[in-house]
Amino acid sequence: MNRKNLTSAVLAGLTGVAGIAATAQAVNINPDGLGQVLIYPYYTTNGGNATLLSVVNTTDNAKAVKVRFLEGMNTREVLDFNLYLSPYDVWTAALSENADGNPQLKTTDTSCTVPYLYLNEDHVQEFLPYALIDGGPTDLSRGAEGHFEIIEMGTLVDTTEGSATAATHDDSGVPANCTQLIAAWTDPDNTVVGDEGYWLQDSTVDIDPPSGGLFGGAAVVDVTGGFMVSYDAKAINGFSETGFDRFGESLHAEPGSVFPSLDSGDVTDGFVFMDDGSVLASSGLTRGVDAVSFVFMHDQLMNEYITAPGINAQTEWVITFPTKHFYVYEPSALPLVPPVAPFTTVWDSASAMGPEGWPCEVVSLDGIWDREEATPLDEPGQAVPPIVSPAPPTPPADPIIPFELCFETSVIAFGDPTEMMETGMTPVLGSANFHNINNEELGFHSGWVRLQLDDYPHDANADGNIDGTEAALSRDALGGLEGLPITGFAAQRFGNATLGDGADVLANYGGIFQHKGTRKVASS
Repeated sequence: MNRKNLTSAVLAGLTGVAGIAATAQAVNINPDGLGQVLIYPYYTTNGGNATLLSVVNTTDNAKAVKVRFLEGMNTREVLDFNLYLSPYDVWTAALSENADGNPQLKTTDTSCTVPYLYLNEDHVQEFLPYALIDGGPTDLSRGAEGHFEIIEMGTLVDTTEGSATAATHDDSGVPANCTQLIAAWTDPDNTVVGDEGYWLQDSTVDIDPPSGGLFGGAAVVDVTGGFMVSYDAKAINGFSETGFDRFGESLHAEPGSVFPSLDSGDVTDGFVFMDDGSVLASSGLTRGVDAVSFVFMHDQLMNEYITAPGINAQTEWVITFPTKHFYVYEPSALPLVPPVAPFTTVWDSASAMGPEGWPCEVVSLDGIWDREEATPLDEPGQAVPPIVSPAPPTPPADPIIPFELCFETSVIAFGDPTEMMETGMTPVLGSANFHNINNEELGFHSGWVRLQLDDYPHDANADGNIDGTEAALSRDALGGLEGLPITGFAAQRFGNATLGDGADVLANYGGIFQHKGTRKVASS
Protein backbone atom coordinates (compact mmCIF):
# COMPACT_ATOMS: atom_id res chain seq x y z
CA MET A 1 0.00 0.00 0.00
CA ASN A 2 1.43 3.39 -0.95
CA ARG A 3 1.77 6.26 1.51
CA LYS A 4 -1.24 8.16 0.12
CA ASN A 5 -3.55 5.15 0.43
CA LEU A 6 -2.18 4.36 3.89
CA THR A 7 -2.93 7.91 5.03
CA SER A 8 -6.44 7.70 3.64
CA ALA A 9 -7.02 4.40 5.37
CA VAL A 10 -5.77 5.74 8.70
CA LEU A 11 -7.98 8.82 8.42
CA ALA A 12 -10.95 6.64 7.56
CA GLY A 13 -10.18 4.47 10.55
CA LEU A 14 -9.90 7.46 12.84
CA THR A 15 -13.20 8.76 11.52
CA GLY A 16 -14.81 5.46 12.42
CA VAL A 17 -13.27 5.54 15.89
CA ALA A 18 -14.48 9.09 16.37
CA GLY A 19 -17.99 8.00 15.47
CA ILE A 20 -17.89 5.35 18.16
CA ALA A 21 -16.23 7.76 20.61
CA ALA A 22 -19.10 10.18 20.16
CA THR A 23 -21.39 7.59 21.72
CA ALA A 24 -18.93 6.50 24.43
CA GLN A 25 -20.76 8.46 27.15
CA ALA A 26 -24.10 6.93 26.27
CA VAL A 27 -25.98 4.08 27.93
CA ASN A 28 -25.37 0.75 26.22
CA ILE A 29 -25.62 -2.99 26.80
CA ASN A 30 -22.11 -4.38 26.99
CA PRO A 31 -21.95 -7.63 24.96
CA ASP A 32 -18.92 -8.65 27.06
CA GLY A 33 -21.11 -8.72 30.17
CA LEU A 34 -19.43 -6.06 32.38
CA GLY A 35 -21.26 -2.94 33.50
CA GLN A 36 -22.40 -0.45 36.12
CA VAL A 37 -25.94 -1.87 36.21
CA LEU A 38 -26.99 -5.52 36.02
CA ILE A 39 -30.50 -6.60 35.00
CA TYR A 40 -31.49 -10.14 35.99
CA PRO A 41 -34.63 -10.92 33.93
CA TYR A 42 -36.19 -13.53 36.22
CA TYR A 43 -36.34 -15.13 39.63
CA THR A 44 -38.85 -17.64 40.99
CA THR A 45 -39.55 -19.53 44.21
CA ASN A 46 -42.71 -21.14 42.80
CA GLY A 47 -43.21 -24.77 41.87
CA GLY A 48 -40.48 -26.12 44.13
CA ASN A 49 -37.86 -23.89 42.49
CA ALA A 50 -35.14 -21.84 44.13
CA THR A 51 -33.11 -19.10 42.46
CA LEU A 52 -29.38 -18.80 43.07
CA LEU A 53 -27.64 -15.53 42.25
CA SER A 54 -24.24 -13.93 42.23
CA VAL A 55 -22.57 -10.61 41.49
CA VAL A 56 -18.84 -10.22 40.85
CA ASN A 57 -16.65 -7.14 41.26
CA THR A 58 -13.84 -7.53 38.72
CA THR A 59 -12.05 -4.32 39.73
CA ASP A 60 -9.48 -3.43 42.37
CA ASN A 61 -11.91 -0.91 43.86
CA ALA A 62 -14.39 -1.51 46.66
CA LYS A 63 -17.92 -0.70 45.51
CA ALA A 64 -21.28 0.41 46.86
CA VAL A 65 -24.21 -1.22 45.04
CA LYS A 66 -27.98 -1.36 45.47
CA VAL A 67 -29.59 -4.81 45.31
CA ARG A 68 -33.33 -4.71 44.55
CA PHE A 69 -35.91 -7.48 44.03
CA LEU A 70 -39.09 -6.53 42.15
CA GLU A 71 -42.26 -8.62 41.97
CA GLY A 72 -43.56 -9.55 38.55
CA MET A 73 -46.97 -7.83 38.32
CA ASN A 74 -46.15 -4.14 38.73
CA THR A 75 -42.50 -4.08 39.82
CA ARG A 76 -43.20 -3.23 43.43
CA GLU A 77 -40.17 -3.69 45.66
CA VAL A 78 -40.24 -6.79 47.84
CA LEU A 79 -36.68 -6.42 49.14
CA ASP A 80 -33.76 -4.09 48.70
CA PHE A 81 -30.57 -3.23 50.59
CA ASN A 82 -27.09 -1.80 50.13
CA LEU A 83 -24.17 -4.12 49.37
CA TYR A 84 -20.52 -3.11 49.78
CA LEU A 85 -18.19 -5.27 47.72
CA SER A 86 -14.50 -5.77 48.43
CA PRO A 87 -12.10 -5.56 45.46
CA TYR A 88 -12.39 -8.72 43.33
CA ASP A 89 -15.29 -9.85 45.54
CA VAL A 90 -18.16 -12.24 44.78
CA TRP A 91 -21.47 -12.00 46.67
CA THR A 92 -23.96 -14.86 46.50
CA ALA A 93 -27.45 -15.58 47.80
CA ALA A 94 -30.37 -17.95 47.27
CA LEU A 95 -34.09 -17.23 46.98
CA SER A 96 -36.47 -19.93 48.18
CA GLU A 97 -39.88 -20.53 49.73
CA ASN A 98 -40.08 -20.50 53.53
CA ALA A 99 -42.31 -22.63 55.76
CA ASP A 100 -45.20 -20.18 55.29
CA GLY A 101 -44.93 -20.41 51.51
CA ASN A 102 -43.45 -16.91 51.15
CA PRO A 103 -40.24 -15.99 49.33
CA GLN A 104 -37.08 -15.35 51.30
CA LEU A 105 -33.41 -14.60 50.70
CA LYS A 106 -30.61 -16.54 52.39
CA THR A 107 -26.95 -15.61 52.24
CA THR A 108 -23.97 -17.17 53.97
CA ASP A 109 -21.70 -14.66 52.25
CA THR A 110 -19.86 -12.36 54.68
CA SER A 111 -19.56 -9.38 52.31
CA CYS A 112 -20.98 -6.26 53.93
CA THR A 113 -24.64 -5.53 53.44
CA VAL A 114 -26.55 -2.78 55.25
CA PRO A 115 -28.44 -4.03 57.16
CA TYR A 116 -25.99 -6.93 57.67
CA LEU A 117 -28.10 -9.88 56.49
CA TYR A 118 -25.35 -12.37 57.31
CA LEU A 119 -26.07 -11.82 61.01
CA ASN A 120 -29.80 -12.55 60.69
CA GLU A 121 -31.12 -15.76 62.21
CA ASP A 122 -30.14 -18.60 59.85
CA HIS A 123 -28.78 -15.85 57.55
CA VAL A 124 -32.34 -15.38 56.24
CA GLN A 125 -34.25 -12.25 55.23
CA GLU A 126 -37.91 -12.62 54.26
CA PHE A 127 -39.38 -10.65 51.40
CA LEU A 128 -41.57 -7.76 52.57
CA PRO A 129 -45.12 -6.76 51.55
CA TYR A 130 -45.04 -3.06 52.47
CA ALA A 131 -44.83 -1.73 48.89
CA LEU A 132 -47.77 -3.83 47.68
CA ILE A 133 -50.13 -0.87 48.02
CA ASP A 134 -50.94 -0.29 44.36
CA GLY A 135 -54.44 -1.74 44.45
CA GLY A 136 -53.31 -5.20 43.38
CA PRO A 137 -52.96 -8.34 45.49
CA THR A 138 -51.25 -7.74 48.83
CA ASP A 139 -50.29 -11.33 49.57
CA LEU A 140 -46.54 -12.01 49.41
CA SER A 141 -47.16 -14.88 47.01
CA ARG A 142 -47.21 -12.07 44.46
CA GLY A 143 -43.49 -11.66 45.14
CA ALA A 144 -42.66 -15.28 44.39
CA GLU A 145 -41.59 -14.37 40.85
CA GLY A 146 -40.25 -11.28 39.17
CA HIS A 147 -36.88 -9.84 38.26
CA PHE A 148 -34.08 -8.03 40.08
CA GLU A 149 -31.48 -5.38 39.46
CA ILE A 150 -28.09 -4.39 40.87
CA ILE A 151 -27.08 -0.75 40.47
CA GLU A 152 -23.61 0.55 41.25
CA MET A 153 -23.92 3.61 43.50
CA GLY A 154 -20.25 4.52 43.55
CA THR A 155 -16.64 3.54 44.17
CA LEU A 156 -15.57 3.37 47.81
CA VAL A 157 -12.43 5.31 48.76
CA ASP A 158 -10.63 6.19 52.00
CA THR A 159 -10.73 9.98 51.71
CA THR A 160 -11.75 10.73 55.31
CA GLU A 161 -13.37 7.73 57.02
CA GLY A 162 -11.59 4.69 55.60
CA SER A 163 -14.80 3.23 54.11
CA ALA A 164 -13.04 1.27 51.38
CA THR A 165 -10.76 -0.38 53.91
CA ALA A 166 -13.75 -1.22 56.11
CA ALA A 167 -15.45 -3.08 53.22
CA THR A 168 -12.30 -4.89 52.07
CA HIS A 169 -11.75 -8.48 53.15
CA ASP A 170 -8.83 -9.11 55.48
CA ASP A 171 -6.51 -12.12 55.48
CA SER A 172 -9.21 -14.28 57.08
CA GLY A 173 -11.56 -13.63 54.16
CA VAL A 174 -14.10 -11.42 55.95
CA PRO A 175 -14.63 -7.66 55.68
CA ALA A 176 -12.42 -5.61 57.98
CA ASN A 177 -15.23 -3.61 59.58
CA CYS A 178 -18.84 -3.99 58.44
CA THR A 179 -19.89 -2.45 61.77
CA GLN A 180 -18.41 0.86 60.63
CA LEU A 181 -20.49 0.90 57.45
CA ILE A 182 -23.66 0.05 59.38
CA ALA A 183 -22.90 2.84 61.87
CA ALA A 184 -22.42 5.26 58.97
CA TRP A 185 -26.12 4.78 58.14
CA THR A 186 -27.32 4.75 61.78
CA ASP A 187 -29.04 7.44 63.82
CA PRO A 188 -28.32 6.39 67.39
CA ASP A 189 -31.26 8.15 69.02
CA ASN A 190 -33.44 9.76 66.33
CA THR A 191 -33.44 12.88 68.54
CA VAL A 192 -30.15 14.72 68.73
CA VAL A 193 -29.22 16.58 65.57
CA GLY A 194 -25.68 16.00 64.35
CA ASP A 195 -24.92 12.64 65.96
CA GLU A 196 -26.04 10.62 62.95
CA GLY A 197 -23.63 8.35 61.09
CA TYR A 198 -21.42 10.04 58.55
CA TRP A 199 -23.37 8.75 55.52
CA LEU A 200 -26.67 9.94 56.99
CA GLN A 201 -25.07 13.37 57.24
CA ASP A 202 -23.42 13.23 53.81
CA SER A 203 -23.81 10.16 51.61
CA THR A 204 -20.96 11.31 49.34
CA VAL A 205 -18.27 10.83 51.99
CA ASP A 206 -15.64 8.36 50.71
CA ILE A 207 -17.62 7.87 47.48
CA ASP A 208 -16.24 8.42 43.98
CA PRO A 209 -18.28 7.99 40.75
CA PRO A 210 -19.19 4.46 39.59
CA SER A 211 -16.37 2.66 37.81
CA GLY A 212 -18.22 -0.36 36.36
CA GLY A 213 -16.75 -3.82 35.98
CA LEU A 214 -19.62 -5.78 37.54
CA PHE A 215 -21.01 -9.02 36.17
CA GLY A 216 -23.43 -11.57 37.52
CA GLY A 217 -25.77 -14.43 36.85
CA ALA A 218 -28.57 -16.52 38.28
CA ALA A 219 -29.80 -20.10 38.18
CA VAL A 220 -33.27 -21.58 38.68
CA VAL A 221 -32.93 -24.90 40.51
CA ASP A 222 -35.52 -27.57 41.25
CA VAL A 223 -33.66 -29.71 43.78
CA THR A 224 -36.23 -32.49 44.13
CA GLY A 225 -36.80 -32.61 40.38
CA GLY A 226 -33.09 -32.68 39.56
CA PHE A 227 -33.23 -29.69 37.21
CA MET A 228 -31.27 -26.44 36.77
CA VAL A 229 -30.99 -23.68 34.18
CA SER A 230 -28.78 -20.61 34.45
CA TYR A 231 -28.33 -17.27 32.72
CA ASP A 232 -26.06 -14.20 32.67
CA ALA A 233 -27.34 -10.81 33.78
CA LYS A 234 -27.64 -8.06 31.18
CA ALA A 235 -24.83 -5.55 31.81
CA ILE A 236 -25.47 -1.83 31.24
CA ASN A 237 -22.56 0.57 30.81
CA GLY A 238 -22.55 4.35 30.64
CA PHE A 239 -25.36 4.65 33.21
CA SER A 240 -23.68 7.34 35.32
CA GLU A 241 -20.67 9.58 34.79
CA THR A 242 -20.75 11.60 38.01
CA GLY A 243 -22.42 9.44 40.64
CA PHE A 244 -25.32 11.91 40.81
CA ASP A 245 -28.69 11.87 39.07
CA ARG A 246 -29.82 14.64 36.76
CA PHE A 247 -31.31 16.51 39.74
CA GLY A 248 -28.03 16.52 41.65
CA GLU A 249 -28.90 13.75 44.12
CA SER A 250 -26.18 11.24 44.98
CA LEU A 251 -26.70 7.69 43.74
CA HIS A 252 -25.32 6.49 47.08
CA ALA A 253 -28.65 6.37 48.89
CA GLU A 254 -29.79 5.29 52.32
CA PRO A 255 -30.81 1.64 52.76
CA GLY A 256 -34.59 1.40 52.79
CA SER A 257 -34.84 4.07 50.09
CA VAL A 258 -36.26 3.44 46.63
CA PHE A 259 -33.21 5.23 45.23
CA PRO A 260 -31.20 4.82 43.16
CA SER A 261 -33.46 3.43 40.46
CA LEU A 262 -33.07 2.85 36.74
CA ASP A 263 -34.12 6.50 36.37
CA SER A 264 -31.20 7.74 38.48
CA GLY A 265 -28.50 7.80 35.82
CA ASP A 266 -27.25 11.20 34.71
CA VAL A 267 -26.80 9.99 31.12
CA THR A 268 -29.88 10.49 28.95
CA ASP A 269 -28.48 9.21 25.67
CA GLY A 270 -28.16 5.62 24.53
CA PHE A 271 -26.82 3.69 21.59
CA VAL A 272 -27.49 0.28 20.08
CA PHE A 273 -26.01 -1.82 17.31
CA MET A 274 -28.40 -2.37 14.43
CA ASP A 275 -28.82 -5.52 12.36
CA ASP A 276 -26.44 -4.24 9.68
CA GLY A 277 -23.70 -3.51 12.22
CA SER A 278 -24.21 0.23 12.28
CA VAL A 279 -24.52 2.22 15.49
CA LEU A 280 -27.75 4.10 16.20
CA ALA A 281 -27.73 6.85 18.81
CA SER A 282 -30.92 7.87 20.58
CA SER A 283 -32.60 11.20 20.01
CA GLY A 284 -34.83 13.41 22.12
CA LEU A 285 -34.58 11.54 25.43
CA THR A 286 -34.81 13.47 28.69
CA ARG A 287 -34.77 10.84 31.46
CA GLY A 288 -32.15 8.35 32.55
CA VAL A 289 -34.70 5.54 32.41
CA ASP A 290 -35.49 6.41 28.80
CA ALA A 291 -31.86 5.75 27.87
CA VAL A 292 -32.04 2.38 29.65
CA SER A 293 -35.31 1.55 27.85
CA PHE A 294 -33.80 2.58 24.51
CA VAL A 295 -31.07 -0.07 24.67
CA PHE A 296 -33.72 -2.77 25.30
CA MET A 297 -36.05 -1.66 22.47
CA HIS A 298 -37.09 -4.31 19.93
CA ASP A 299 -39.88 -4.48 17.39
CA GLN A 300 -39.75 -8.28 17.03
CA LEU A 301 -38.77 -11.09 19.39
CA MET A 302 -37.78 -14.61 18.28
CA ASN A 303 -36.77 -17.88 19.89
CA GLU A 304 -37.19 -21.64 19.65
CA TYR A 305 -39.61 -24.04 21.32
CA ILE A 306 -39.75 -27.80 21.81
CA THR A 307 -42.46 -29.87 23.48
CA ALA A 308 -41.69 -33.27 21.95
CA PRO A 309 -43.42 -35.86 24.14
CA GLY A 310 -40.89 -38.61 23.42
CA ILE A 311 -38.27 -36.75 25.46
CA ASN A 312 -40.70 -35.04 27.85
CA ALA A 313 -39.64 -31.67 26.46
CA GLN A 314 -41.07 -28.43 27.81
CA THR A 315 -40.38 -24.82 26.86
CA GLU A 316 -41.18 -21.58 28.65
CA TRP A 317 -40.28 -18.07 27.57
CA VAL A 318 -39.56 -15.34 30.12
CA ILE A 319 -40.74 -11.93 28.92
CA THR A 320 -39.60 -9.00 31.09
CA PHE A 321 -40.12 -5.26 30.63
CA PRO A 322 -37.46 -4.02 33.09
CA THR A 323 -38.47 -0.35 32.92
CA LYS A 324 -42.23 -0.60 32.35
CA HIS A 325 -43.42 0.81 35.69
CA PHE A 326 -41.78 4.16 34.92
CA TYR A 327 -44.21 4.48 31.99
CA VAL A 328 -47.46 3.04 33.32
CA TYR A 329 -47.64 3.65 37.10
CA GLU A 330 -47.19 6.72 39.25
CA PRO A 331 -48.27 6.11 42.86
CA SER A 332 -48.83 9.81 43.55
CA ALA A 333 -50.80 10.50 40.40
CA LEU A 334 -54.52 11.04 41.11
CA PRO A 335 -56.28 10.91 38.75
CA LEU A 336 -54.27 8.57 36.57
CA VAL A 337 -51.71 10.10 34.28
CA PRO A 338 -51.59 9.01 30.64
CA PRO A 339 -49.15 6.23 29.80
CA VAL A 340 -45.76 7.31 28.51
CA ALA A 341 -44.67 6.05 25.09
CA PRO A 342 -43.93 3.45 23.95
CA PHE A 343 -46.44 1.92 26.41
CA THR A 344 -50.13 2.46 25.76
CA THR A 345 -52.03 1.69 28.99
CA VAL A 346 -51.64 2.42 32.71
CA TRP A 347 -51.86 0.48 35.96
CA ASP A 348 -55.22 1.53 37.42
CA SER A 349 -54.96 1.17 41.20
CA ALA A 350 -58.73 1.44 41.55
CA SER A 351 -59.29 -1.82 39.69
CA ALA A 352 -55.91 -3.57 39.80
CA MET A 353 -57.28 -6.73 41.44
CA GLY A 354 -58.38 -7.82 37.97
CA PRO A 355 -57.31 -7.53 34.34
CA GLU A 356 -59.38 -4.41 33.75
CA GLY A 357 -56.87 -2.47 35.84
CA TRP A 358 -53.67 -3.96 34.47
CA PRO A 359 -51.45 -2.16 31.93
CA CYS A 360 -51.81 -4.73 29.17
CA GLU A 361 -49.86 -4.38 25.94
CA VAL A 362 -51.18 -6.14 22.85
CA VAL A 363 -48.52 -8.13 21.01
CA SER A 364 -48.94 -10.51 18.13
CA LEU A 365 -47.95 -14.07 17.44
CA ASP A 366 -47.35 -13.33 13.79
CA GLY A 367 -45.34 -16.43 12.95
CA ILE A 368 -44.93 -19.99 14.20
CA TRP A 369 -42.94 -22.59 12.30
CA ASP A 370 -41.86 -26.14 12.88
CA ARG A 371 -38.28 -27.18 12.18
CA GLU A 372 -39.04 -27.88 8.54
CA GLU A 373 -40.44 -24.40 7.80
CA ALA A 374 -44.05 -25.59 7.95
CA THR A 375 -46.65 -23.07 9.08
CA PRO A 376 -50.24 -23.65 10.20
CA LEU A 377 -51.38 -23.11 6.60
CA ASP A 378 -49.29 -26.02 5.33
CA GLU A 379 -50.68 -29.55 5.33
CA PRO A 380 -47.77 -31.93 6.00
CA GLY A 381 -48.11 -35.21 4.16
CA GLN A 382 -50.24 -33.78 1.36
CA ALA A 383 -48.87 -33.94 -2.17
CA VAL A 384 -48.12 -30.62 -3.84
CA PRO A 385 -48.07 -31.28 -7.63
CA PRO A 386 -46.77 -28.82 -10.22
CA ILE A 387 -49.35 -26.53 -11.77
CA VAL A 388 -49.63 -24.50 -14.96
CA SER A 389 -49.48 -20.73 -15.11
CA PRO A 390 -51.30 -18.53 -14.37
CA ALA A 391 -51.64 -19.96 -10.87
CA PRO A 392 -54.77 -19.45 -8.79
CA PRO A 393 -54.60 -16.84 -6.03
CA THR A 394 -52.77 -17.88 -2.90
CA PRO A 395 -55.23 -18.43 -0.05
CA PRO A 396 -55.10 -15.54 2.42
CA ALA A 397 -52.96 -16.15 5.46
CA ASP A 398 -54.63 -16.63 8.81
CA PRO A 399 -54.82 -13.34 10.71
CA ILE A 400 -52.04 -12.76 13.17
CA ILE A 401 -52.94 -13.94 16.63
CA PRO A 402 -52.95 -11.13 19.18
CA PHE A 403 -52.70 -11.54 22.92
CA GLU A 404 -51.89 -9.30 25.87
CA LEU A 405 -48.83 -9.08 28.07
CA CYS A 406 -50.06 -7.35 31.21
CA PHE A 407 -47.24 -7.71 33.71
CA GLU A 408 -43.68 -6.50 34.13
CA THR A 409 -42.54 -10.12 34.06
CA SER A 410 -44.55 -12.82 32.28
CA VAL A 411 -43.96 -16.36 31.09
CA ILE A 412 -45.18 -17.86 27.81
CA ALA A 413 -45.52 -21.63 28.18
CA PHE A 414 -45.73 -23.86 25.11
CA GLY A 415 -47.74 -27.07 24.77
CA ASP A 416 -51.05 -28.44 26.03
CA PRO A 417 -52.35 -26.03 28.71
CA THR A 418 -54.58 -28.54 30.55
CA GLU A 419 -52.24 -29.17 33.47
CA MET A 420 -51.30 -25.50 33.74
CA MET A 421 -54.93 -24.46 33.98
CA GLU A 422 -55.49 -27.01 36.74
CA THR A 423 -52.46 -26.08 38.84
CA GLY A 424 -52.42 -22.35 38.06
CA MET A 425 -48.72 -22.39 37.25
CA THR A 426 -46.32 -23.50 34.56
CA PRO A 427 -44.49 -26.83 34.90
CA VAL A 428 -40.91 -25.58 34.54
CA LEU A 429 -40.65 -22.18 36.22
CA GLY A 430 -43.81 -22.38 38.31
CA SER A 431 -45.01 -19.06 36.93
CA ALA A 432 -48.47 -17.81 37.85
CA ASN A 433 -48.13 -14.88 35.41
CA PHE A 434 -48.33 -17.00 32.29
CA HIS A 435 -49.78 -17.23 28.80
CA ASN A 436 -49.99 -20.31 26.63
CA ILE A 437 -49.12 -21.05 23.01
CA ASN A 438 -50.50 -24.49 22.19
CA ASN A 439 -48.16 -25.55 19.42
CA GLU A 440 -49.22 -29.19 19.94
CA GLU A 441 -52.67 -28.28 18.64
CA LEU A 442 -51.00 -27.49 15.32
CA GLY A 443 -49.11 -30.77 15.29
CA PHE A 444 -45.84 -28.86 15.82
CA HIS A 445 -43.55 -30.41 18.44
CA SER A 446 -40.58 -28.13 17.83
CA GLY A 447 -39.65 -25.05 15.83
CA TRP A 448 -39.51 -21.33 16.35
CA VAL A 449 -41.84 -18.40 16.98
CA ARG A 450 -41.82 -14.70 16.22
CA LEU A 451 -43.65 -12.08 18.28
CA GLN A 452 -44.53 -8.70 16.82
CA LEU A 453 -44.10 -5.93 19.42
CA ASP A 454 -44.71 -2.82 17.35
CA ASP A 455 -47.62 -3.13 14.94
CA TYR A 456 -50.52 -4.49 16.95
CA PRO A 457 -54.22 -5.19 16.28
CA HIS A 458 -56.59 -2.45 17.34
CA ASP A 459 -60.35 -2.60 17.70
CA ALA A 460 -61.70 0.72 16.50
CA ASN A 461 -64.86 0.16 18.55
CA ALA A 462 -62.77 0.01 21.74
CA ASP A 463 -64.82 -2.86 23.12
CA GLY A 464 -61.81 -4.78 24.39
CA ASN A 465 -61.87 -7.28 21.53
CA ILE A 466 -58.39 -7.98 20.19
CA ASP A 467 -59.40 -10.43 17.49
CA GLY A 468 -57.12 -8.90 14.89
CA THR A 469 -59.97 -7.85 12.60
CA GLU A 470 -59.22 -4.16 12.78
CA ALA A 471 -56.32 -2.26 11.30
CA ALA A 472 -52.93 -2.52 12.96
CA LEU A 473 -51.51 0.46 14.81
CA SER A 474 -47.95 1.28 15.77
CA ARG A 475 -46.83 2.42 19.20
CA ASP A 476 -45.17 5.78 19.49
CA ALA A 477 -41.41 5.44 19.24
CA LEU A 478 -38.84 5.99 21.97
CA GLY A 479 -35.59 7.73 21.14
CA GLY A 480 -35.94 6.84 17.46
CA LEU A 481 -36.83 3.15 17.81
CA GLU A 482 -40.21 1.44 17.56
CA GLY A 483 -41.42 -1.47 19.65
CA LEU A 484 -41.08 -2.15 23.38
CA PRO A 485 -38.15 -2.37 25.85
CA ILE A 486 -37.93 -6.09 26.50
CA THR A 487 -35.55 -8.81 27.67
CA GLY A 488 -35.70 -12.45 28.76
CA PHE A 489 -34.90 -15.95 27.59
CA ALA A 490 -36.34 -19.36 26.74
CA ALA A 491 -35.95 -22.15 29.31
CA GLN A 492 -36.14 -25.74 28.11
CA ARG A 493 -36.41 -28.92 30.17
CA PHE A 494 -36.05 -32.51 28.98
CA GLY A 495 -36.67 -35.75 30.86
CA ASN A 496 -35.50 -39.30 30.30
CA ALA A 497 -36.86 -41.96 32.65
CA THR A 498 -34.95 -44.87 31.11
CA LEU A 499 -31.27 -44.85 30.22
CA GLY A 500 -29.79 -46.83 27.39
CA ASP A 501 -29.11 -49.95 29.44
CA GLY A 502 -32.77 -50.23 30.42
CA ALA A 503 -32.25 -49.00 33.97
CA ASP A 504 -35.08 -46.96 35.45
CA VAL A 505 -33.10 -43.82 36.23
CA LEU A 506 -34.58 -40.34 36.06
CA ALA A 507 -32.39 -37.98 34.08
CA ASN A 508 -33.39 -34.33 33.63
CA TYR A 509 -31.65 -31.80 31.42
CA GLY A 510 -32.14 -28.10 30.87
CA GLY A 511 -30.90 -25.12 28.95
CA ILE A 512 -31.33 -21.35 28.60
CA PHE A 513 -31.53 -19.67 25.19
CA GLN A 514 -31.41 -15.88 24.97
CA HIS A 515 -34.16 -14.18 22.99
CA LYS A 516 -33.25 -12.81 19.59
CA GLY A 517 -34.77 -9.68 18.15
CA THR A 518 -34.77 -6.93 15.59
CA ARG A 519 -34.75 -3.17 15.94
CA LYS A 520 -36.75 -0.84 13.74
CA VAL A 521 -35.92 2.82 13.23
CA ALA A 522 -38.96 5.02 13.65
CA SER A 523 -40.50 6.23 10.41
CA SER A 524 -40.46 9.97 9.93
